[in-house]
Amino acid sequence: MDELLRAWETTFGRSTLPFGVAEVLLDDQGRPYDFAYRYINAAAAALTGHVTEDLLGEEAYALWGGDPIWLDHFYEAAYKGRASEFEAPSEMLQQFFRAEVFPISEGLCGFTIHDVTDWILPAQRSMEKAAAGLFFYDMRYRQMLLTEQAREQSGVDSNYISLTEFVGLTFGSTLSDEVRQKMEAFLERREAFYQEGRLPNGRWLRMSLDHTDRSERFAFGFLEDFTRTKLAEERSEQYIDVIDSLGAENFALYLVDLETQELEVYRRGEDTTAEFALASVAEGDYPAAMERYVDTFVVVEDRARVRAEIGGEALWRRLEAGETDFSVGYRRLFGDEEQYVELRIIRLPQRDSKVILAARNVTGEMREQLRQKVALQNALDLAEHASQAKSTFLTNMSHDFRTPMNSISGFASIALDHLNDTDRVRDCLRKIMLSSDHLLSLVNDILDVSRIESGKMSFNEDIVSLPDAVIEVQDMFDEKAEAVGIDLTIDVDSLAHPQVVTDPLRLNQILVNTVGNAVKFTPAGGLVTVTLTELPDAPRGFGSYRMTVSDTGCGMTPEFLDRIFLPFERDGLGYANKTEGTGLGMTITKSLVDLMGGEIAVESVVGRGSTFAITLPLRVADADELAEAREKAEAEENAKKLGAIQVKIAAKAGSNGKLFGSVTSKEISDALHEQFDLTIEKQKIVQADPIKSFGAYEVKCKLGYEVTGTIHVLVIEEK
Repeated sequence: MDELLRAWETTFGRSTLPFGVAEVLLDDQGRPYDFAYRYINAAAAALTGHVTEDLLGEEAYALWGGDPIWLDHFYEAAYKGRASEFEAPSEMLQQFFRAEVFPISEGLCGFTIHDVTDWILPAQRSMEKAAAGLFFYDMRYRQMLLTEQAREQSGVDSNYISLTEFVGLTFGSTLSDEVRQKMEAFLERREAFYQEGRLPNGRWLRMSLDHTDRSERFAFGFLEDFTRTKLAEERSEQYIDVIDSLGAENFALYLVDLETQELEVYRRGEDTTAEFALASVAEGDYPAAMERYVDTFVVVEDRARVRAEIGGEALWRRLEAGETDFSVGYRRLFGDEEQYVELRIIRLPQRDSKVILAARNVTGEMREQLRQKVALQNALDLAEHASQAKSTFLTNMSHDFRTPMNSISGFASIALDHLNDTDRVRDCLRKIMLSSDHLLSLVNDILDVSRIESGKMSFNEDIVSLPDAVIEVQDMFDEKAEAVGIDLTIDVDSLAHPQVVTDPLRLNQILVNTVGNAVKFTPAGGLVTVTLTELPDAPRGFGSYRMTVSDTGCGMTPEFLDRIFLPFERDGLGYANKTEGTGLGMTITKSLVDLMGGEIAVESVVGRGSTFAITLPLRVADADELAEAREKAEAEENAKKLGAIQVKIAAKAGSNGKLFGSVTSKEISDALHEQFDLTIEKQKIVQADPIKSFGAYEVKCKLGYEVTGTIHVLVIEEK
């Protein structure tokens, strides 16, 4: 052994190649558990920072621990005579080694060591100025040896780390499955490994790994921080998104250098929108392209203005004046149709001579603006007209109110002057009542319009007989029509369902306003016809009814027909000035018809007459409702009969001087039974008049039927 040691020292003592001789140690069962250094030269000892004397006789795994691959290959050489080459990492030294081992004698083997970490040092030095670092990958144990630059790029402090742990610390656990599949493909030598992702600290890391021809076990990879590149890509994508967003609104984008007068087509519409383009697809001279565009597409009336506003010199002047974003609008031809285009000029930041031209079609917006302008003008005209109509209304109303007020005042004075002339007083009171009714109707019209405009108009439904409603209106105007020689006729006999549920008061208002106008504006010898028909195809449970009022009166002008339903309107032919009214009747009628879900149509010819057609959807009254209505009508009729009864009782004045106060309920009941053969079930005095001789008496009695009502008691003073 000593001779061998001297021979090895002589041969390898001064060699720079690390060399050593190891004795493989076996346990009691003949299995290797370690190896001891029998010889190691200075170069090999220096790998661990030792000298030869420090390591001779030492057991390697007891001293260093580490990868068992060394013991496997040493055993094969020392006991089975097989030489081999292999690579192995040193976790302690954070280096990769390539070893050659060969047999010497049983139990002994020689070995040489090559530090393959040096293979990548030149590349590492060339990458120091770049944001990238190199690493080794041990394919057998799937361990990574990170260089200092790789640790810096990845933010991982450990030098020696498993691939799975590295991925978890950098890319996160969500990529583990994807990375595992890529690594399996890499280990099978199917493809290189590549992965990139965002680190928890916001940085972007790219990892690449590929096989090398110099080693079967080790591979080399790169870790690259490409955050700046990624941010630049994101900014580029953002710019593209901005451009796409602008492109969605603008059919063409151009870049113009006002200094060189060059035009770059950045985006251009397709198909028909290409007609809007300033220039062809090819880039060109801006002044020439602008001239061609203006001469070809801009309408003649706008050409001079457009040239003056988007010419190169004009744009320069506006930029020098501090304008950085402004627009020019004009009309352009699209075939034979004029459309509106807005050309927006945007100065590029830090590019004094360059501007973006963004062209978009604003035809829809302009038409909407024009529509709104017309609508506003119409609203203004309507407001002004309404204001004028109100002024006219106040003027007319001052006359319409003054006339009945003068009548009331005049006839009241006459009555006071002739108190002893009963007939004269009665005639004055009758005329005062007529004037009061007319005055009240004027006030009610104004209040109805106010309620309708404020949304407070209420409807109270009841059973209504449509034929009876029309007949009542006929009765109302018959006397007036006959007095002026107007023939007022009605036709209400063709209804399948005459009984409906609606508001009788509002229905009456509609009929009175419409028929009243027809009678009012029809001259002597004229004809007014009211026709009531039921239309087919109404919804189940409803009827569709049309009330047509036709006259042979003065008629209306087409201009007035457009305003007939506006408040305070009266025809300008002069007929309205000869008749009293507020000019609110048709407004109220139209509003009531609308609120009831109906329609009203008017046809009229000046000098020939007018026709109003009112269509209303009304619910048909069912059998139960009709029976209830009949009972209610009978009760009302009976109450009227009871109210017509007047009981006369002779009595002396009481202590308070009042005749009625001296009469008892029993005396009234007895008198009622004696005078009218009525049996009183319940009774109560509800009012005693201060004039001492009159009172109201509420009773429940039998009058061939059970009825509750009020009778009047007249107390006559005994003589």
